[in-house]
Amino acid sequence: MMTTWVLNASGLFLTTVGALLMYLYLRQAPRLAENAPANEVKRAYEKDRRLLMIAVGLIAAWCVVQYLGVLI
Repeated sequence: MMTTWVLNASGLFLTTVGALLMYLYLRQAPRLAENAPANEVKRAYEKDRRLLMIAVGLIAAWCVVQYLGVLI
């Protein structure tokens, strides 16, 4: 029983750290679309990046809540 708890907690912790690192990378991501010739490409890239940042941020927040639930 103790081994299962430790494995679950460590897996959840690593998933949380991974999601947070992805969020931080997306937040400071290089602006790849700035060199694009068309404005619609720039708008589409920024929209997709913003939506992906929101999704990964929500996943990271949910993982943090789950990890706190495991610890408490």
